[in-house]
Amino acid sequence: MRTIAGRNPEIAVHVISFQYPFTAGTYSWNRVTVHALAGNNRRFPRRLWTWIRAVVRFFALRRSHHVIAIHSMWLTECAQVGAWLSRIGGVRHIASIQGQDALSQNRYLKTLPLQQMTITAGSAKAADAFGKNTGRKVDYVIPTGLDLDIIPPRARAAECSIDILGVGSLTVVKDYATFLQIVSILRIDFPEIRCCIIGDGPLRPQLERYIHEHHLEHTVRLAGRQSREYVLDTMRHSRILLHTARYEGQGYVFLEALASGMEVVSSDVGYPEGCDGMYRCDSVEMMVQTLRKLLSSTVKPQRTDVLSIEETAASFEKLYRNV
Repeated sequence: MRTIAGRNPEIAVHVISFQYPFTAGTYSWNRVTVHALAGNNRRFPRRLWTWIRAVVRFFALRRSHHVIAIHSMWLTECAQVGAWLSRIGGVRHIASIQGQDALSQNRYLKTLPLQQMTITAGSAKAADAFGKNTGRKVDYVIPTGLDLDIIPPRARAAECSIDILGVGSLTVVKDYATFLQIVSILRIDFPEIRCCIIGDGPLRPQLERYIHEHHLEHTVRLAGRQSREYVLDTMRHSRILLHTARYEGQGYVFLEALASGMEVVSSDVGYPEGCDGMYRCDSVEMMVQTLRKLLSSTVKPQRTDVLSIEETAASFEKLYRNV
């Protein structure tokens, strides 16, 4: 939205934010007007009040603006309310799959009028998952590109202090237990290997226990929750991103790593098509073999050209113009 607003100064871009931030208000952010409803993740039936306020805010905007389209992020509550507004207000509705909302456990898939929506996915993998779970194909695959201006310069190879980096929440779906299992195997051939996981979550005690039981205290560092700036700076000092997640709609962290000059080894999840330095694996064994090869290589990592956020904005602008 920031990029679209910057590219189209004659267009008013408004974001109605349902749950975050937790303070209500209306403010300007990078030429985008944000209407924060501060739903605070309240449970039903109190959550309905947030939905009602979103409807009221939409019609207030419609009285003062010519609304071109409604664009919902995630096929969840925002898409549900967006579908109602589309039908009542006669405005075309675009909804973008962002992650696990393509999976069968998303209860909104049963109530959304999918045939009346223009649906986009961030990767072919997410599009396939959505098709299998709904019987409906997505209309467009539009990956979210990267703001390349924020990527710091690559550190020299001699300054790389991390061989294998993990970035993500410490949850079941990210599967950092497999990450540690792989590191335990690799340490046999690479006893000096240096690894780090950035992120926090409910499984941290379990991972700490595994590290202690397998004597990985000097091999793996759990860095905890950190800022995005910290992550990007760490990437410029790291060789390989290992991503063992069981599912990703689109692995945005892949773009950050590739643009930072890292190579990426991942499970078979949503990933950027056609990128050099990207290794998709369908088993732990394949991940281990790929990592052994990369760790043994003397070739210096290079920054990879990745999709930019400008290209993503241009793709959505075409959809807005078409509606």
